[in-house]
Amino acid sequence: MKKGLLALSLLLIQIMEAQNNSQNMDPLKGTEILTPLSQEAIASPIIKADRIFDFSTKVEITSQNPGDKIYYMTLDAGDINKKKKFTVYKKPFTISRTTQVKAYVERKREKSTMVIASFNRRPNYWEITTLSKVSPQYTATGKFALIDGIRGDLDWKKGDWQGYLGQNFEAVIDFQSPLQITHIASTYLQDHKSLILMPKKVEYYASMNAKDFFLLDTIENDIDPKDEKIQTKDFTTEVLPTEARYLKVKAYYSGKLPGWRQKTGGETYIFVDEISVK
Repeated sequence: MKKGLLALSLLLIQIMEAQNNSQNMDPLKGTEILTPLSQEAIASPIIKADRIFDFSTKVEITSQNPGDKIYYMTLDAGDINKKKKFTVYKKPFTISRTTQVKAYVERKREKSTMVIASFNRRPNYWEITTLSKVSPQYTATGKFALIDGIRGDLDWKKGDWQGYLGQNFEAVIDFQSPLQITHIASTYLQDHKSLILMPKKVEYYASMNAKDFFLLDTIENDIDPKDEKIQTKDFTTEVLPTEARYLKVKAYYSGKLPGWRQKTGGETYIFVDEISVK
């Protein structure tokens, strides 16, 4: 009788242990379920240099983890037909052309997301004087942003446009020496919902002494201020060959939008980017 009770007790103990173990078992595979630790994402490197430069600029690439190995590649106009490979970054280097730099880091055979940065050599050495007051939050890269050869895109929040609130836009470009002009263009943006409208018209003036300006052409706007499509427009003109050292660009403010109850009081912006002359 005692042997029977002992055997029964041992059987009950085995059943209880089996039930306890089953809480940590995969019912399909009969193995212990383990939750793998998620791997920490590898941070991409940071590429630093002057976005706009005159003759050359130093490029520095850094990683957030000193143990990471950095790989990079540069691409400029001379590399169009070349097959280039990533090389190990060892120290800062200098570029003297408009260049795109690509980089990533590697840690224990794992790679970060690639980052791409573009650095632009100024296409000219003109000076520009803006006679209007730019809005502090929309200065782009500074006064040379209007003649640096970089065109802003439809996503104006990237910061490539200059914004002028409730006023005409007016600027004078000094070519440094007389230039024969045949083609002039300046680009503007409209985003009705953000109170950014095309100018009513744009005028171009030429001068040899920065005092006596004569009108070259007037370009009227043909985009409805009520059009809510985000869009850009080049106010372009072809003129008879004209020699001038100075060019004045004047874009006329479209006026307030009625019914707006925002801090601007309905005042609208002129957003201008690239001014080009040929």
